Amino acid sequence: MKILETKNVKKYYGNGDNCVKALDGVDLSVDKGELLAIVGTSGSGKSTLLHMLGGLDIPTEGSVMINGKELSKMKEEQLTIFRRRQIGFVFQNYNLVPMLNVYENIVLPLELDGNKPDRKYVHGIIDLLHLKGTETRFTNGLSGGQQQRVAIARALASKPAIILADEPTGNLDSKTSQEVLGLLKMSIKKFGQTLVMITHNNEIAQLADRIIRIEDGRICEG
Repeated sequence: MKILETKNVKKYYGNGDNCVKALDGVDLSVDKGELLAIVGTSGSGKSTLLHMLGGLDIPTEGSVMINGKELSKMKEEQLTIFRRRQIGFVFQNYNLVPMLNVYENIVLPLELDGNKPDRKYVHGIIDLLHLKGTETRFTNGLSGGQQQRVAIARALASKPAIILADEPTGNLDSKTSQEVLGLLKMSIKKFGQTLVMITHNNEIAQLADRIIRIEDGRICEG
C-alpha cells in the first residue's frame, strides 16, 4: 500500500540562463512501513526533495501525495495541521527547545495541536529509545546521541503516518549512529510507521529496506 507518492516533481529557481533545476522531474513511491534511504552528493537535490515530501516547500511543477492527500492543494493552515498530525520530522541539528526539558520537547507538537499526550505511549517511546531517567533534564546538558534520540522521540510521539529524517546521524560517531538508526528502525516497526531519510553515510543507508540515489535533481537508480 502506497503511503507517499510524487509525480514529475520539479523545483526550479531563477529564469532563463540563471535557472537552477534543484529537482527535475522526480517520480517516487513509498510503501507503508518501508524504510527508504535517499543518497546523493552535496547539492544533488536530496534535501530539496525531503522538503517537498514534508510540505515545507511547494514544487514548481508536479504533485506530492501523502495518504491520498495532495499537499499543494491544501491551504497554509490546512497544511500546517496536516504536517503536525501526519508527518514527523527529524532534523540534523535536532531543533530542540533549550528552555524545555526532555519530556516537554517530546510532547511539544501534540500540545501545539491542542492534544493531551498519550502518556503510556510516550513513555513507551522513551523506554525504547533509552531515554528513561532523562525526562526532567534540559536538552543542552545531553550528549549528541541523546539529543538525537529526543528528536526522534518527538517525531514519533504524535503517531505520524510518515517520518522524514534529514541526515539523522550526521552529527554522531559511527557507533552511536548505528545504535540510533537501529532504535529508529525498531520503533517504526513497533509503531507501524514509515521512514524516509536522506544520508551521505553508505553504512547507514545499507540498513534501509531500499536505497535510491539522486543526482542533479533526478533519481538515477532505485
